[in-house]
Amino acid sequence: MKSALIIGYGQIGEEIATQLSTTGIHTTVATRSGRASAPVAAAAAGNRTVTDVQSPAGNETVTDTGQTLHSPEAGTEITHIRIDAADRAQLHDAAAGSDVIFACAHAPYDSRKWEQTLPRLDSAIMDTAARLGIPVIFPESVYAFAGLGQAITESSPFAPVEDKGRIRQRLLEARREHPATTASVIAGDLLGSTAQPWSSVIKMCITAPISKGHRAIVPARTDVAHGITVIADLAAAMIRAAQLLEDVPAGTHRLLIAPSSNPTLGEITEFTHEHSGTKPRKPLALPRWTTRVAGVVERSMYELHQLSPIWYSPCVIESGDFAESLGTTDWRKGVTQML
Repeated sequence: MKSALIIGYGQIGEEIATQLSTTGIHTTVATRSGRASAPVAAAAAGNRTVTDVQSPAGNETVTDTGQTLHSPEAGTEITHIRIDAADRAQLHDAAAGSDVIFACAHAPYDSRKWEQTLPRLDSAIMDTAARLGIPVIFPESVYAFAGLGQAITESSPFAPVEDKGRIRQRLLEARREHPATTASVIAGDLLGSTAQPWSSVIKMCITAPISKGHRAIVPARTDVAHGITVIADLAAAMIRAAQLLEDVPAGTHRLLIAPSSNPTLGEITEFTHEHSGTKPRKPLALPRWTTRVAGVVERSMYELHQLSPIWYSPCVIESGDFAESLGTTDWRKGVTQML
């Protein structure tokens, strides 16, 4: 792999971009805004906008065209471009010359918007990849397996319990049947330096409140195992998955599990207090009916309530040979990074 296109620059896409560029792989990040998190210098290039190009070591010079020049030891540049990934012409132009696509774009936490957006987006990405003869790597959640009632493995049957899980199942089935070469890498709830409170329940409900001197309040049981994944481990697993797909027959789909662990939310809360030096307080575990009631007026609470089985029962992710070959970061390090 010499070059990669990352679609989306959220908590997963940003970490993949950093890891790729640090190892010398030319990385292009495609988003609707074309902007990185830092201030940018834009230069029009047809329907593409080249924005700030980031060097991991910070040893860089930005020219008047937005191109970043840096010394070899600083790492390979990250180029930001503006496209609509559902526009097949734009996507084809963006992906041409890349060896792999990391599909990290998503939609707001609303099953209705998932239904409208995600199948169409997946289809455009896979069709483009098939035309170019390059693989696509997708991050994947446990939602399609939420009602399984036992540890989730790479061979588990689907067991969705609500609309988001059923949508995830259809996406996985479509990847399996598509002529594009694909991999889906399952992760649990995410921890790590790029975690965002609106997409990391643990950050929103545990680490962020405790760091501000408040009590952790979680819409879940705090005494049952809950699968979590450090974002850096998920990114490394997705990069490794791309390498595994370099010499497989076209149309291959691999379902893989990222390195994960299964602490309780109570253990995560206890460690957060310990690391923060704050007075230990047990998290307040909200009963299941609270999200049902809140969901009447708040859509995200409705969607969260629909996934109650993974929050009020054990949700265990069992790492297989793939994950074990990569090694697992202690979940405590992910908490520390968020703090």
